[in-house]
Amino acid sequence: MDVGKNVNNINIGKRVACNTTSSCGECYNCKNWQISRCSNQVASSGAFAEFSNMPLSSAIEIPENMSFEVAAMTEPASCCISGIEMIEYKKDSKVLIFGSGIMGMLCLLFVKEKNINYVVVSEPNPSRRKMALKMGADFVIDPMSKNYKKEIEELSGDSGYDIFIEAVGNPILLAEGISNLKPRGQALMIGVHPKNSNLQHDLYDLHYKEIKLFGAFGRGDYFSSVPKRIEKFGLDKLVTKTFKLEEINKAIELTAKGSGMKYMISPWKK
Repeated sequence: MDVGKNVNNINIGKRVACNTTSSCGECYNCKNWQISRCSNQVASSGAFAEFSNMPLSSAIEIPENMSFEVAAMTEPASCCISGIEMIEYKKDSKVLIFGSGIMGMLCLLFVKEKNINYVVVSEPNPSRRKMALKMGADFVIDPMSKNYKKEIEELSGDSGYDIFIEAVGNPILLAEGISNLKPRGQALMIGVHPKNSNLQHDLYDLHYKEIKLFGAFGRGDYFSSVPKRIEKFGLDKLVTKTFKLEEINKAIELTAKGSGMKYMISPWKK
């Protein structure tokens, strides 16, 4: 292994997770809150390839026993923790999460880290509901069930939830979740909503109940600390299958169908 004459060789031989952008450390965003919004960032050459070109600062060393599949979850995990940390928690907070795909699951794990013992997950996929329970959800419900509305109300104790996390990216679901919040409840948008979509909720109700609505997009300044933080989560069980690079279309098709939890692509898989 070797590097160019102007490149630091500090990472040669190390196992790393790679951030998708760099950070200069000098602009307003880098110094204050959001290195993933660096004004001078340089994007990497992307992935799904044998090699990728990126700035030195984008490569973060991972724990010795961490698989590359788990390390690849550093990016979504850092987005989730950046959003989760916007919320104020109390010991008796009741939390409602819509969606237990990879983003919903990671949010669940970070919420449970805060010793919250009342997390309800709504998810239509039965295998994902089972996984949510395995990963620490206190209750799981099927939004396709005919008793769904009754279940979600009963689990709230009829007073509403303190915190709602929308991890799907669906404006209708966002509005539904907000309607289940108690006064001064907090709603977090971790799912990416379509451009030009609108909040489909009565703004008077939002105003009257003094709801806090947080938009979460980006990794904040958490990326470098996340590999060690997720090491204890046992995320290997979320990897449904690892595909070879030439099988990428198959992996994308399965992902689009919403089957499984997380599909990985390994350029080195034989």
